[in-house]
Amino acid sequence: MAATTRTRSRMSVPERRALILDAATQLIGDRGFRGMSLRDVAVLAGITEAGVLYHVGSKDGLLVAVLEHRDEVDMASLAERLGVDVETLDEDPLPVTLPALCRALVDRNALQPQIVRLYATLEAESLEADHPANAYFRERETWALGLFARAATTSGVEDPARTSLAMLSLMDGLQLRWLRDPTRIDLVHEWEALSEVFLGGPRA
Repeated sequence: MAATTRTRSRMSVPERRALILDAATQLIGDRGFRGMSLRDVAVLAGITEAGVLYHVGSKDGLLVAVLEHRDEVDMASLAERLGVDVETLDEDPLPVTLPALCRALVDRNALQPQIVRLYATLEAESLEADHPANAYFRERETWALGLFARAATTSGVEDPARTSLAMLSLMDGLQLRWLRDPTRIDLVHEWEALSEVFLGGPRA
């Protein structure tokens, strides 16, 4: 125990913050934001509750930090899978087709069920107007619909906005079924089948 304490005391500020965010991500995914306490995070991270507060300010601040951190990690991974720079994901039109974008997202999410569960849980909880992530998820959905629409434009879709809404809804619904029964549902395989029907092929 003493050796562990000494090791943690030598950690840099970014390393300690990353440890806190990892612990919070796991707990929120398992229990939801309402079911997690700062003490829970402190115990899992192996530091004091005061130490958690020092790095994130409050429980709401911790939630925002977790979401922002995950966005950075996921966008970097998505860009890498698509073979583009992260900044490219802000371009209009997007230099990536809608099928390619969707497949890259599904491939990424299939490898991180805990993170997908985290977002699914928080998105449902944040439907409450007073939830600290309510504004975040409103803005995130607007951003995601825009991203899909710009990719749909690249694919020559007649109504990019409507197609964007349909595909995001389809992906979210399939992921919920997968999270419910991951041993029966193969996320990537099922998305390929749906893509074949709705987009004319998994990578077209």
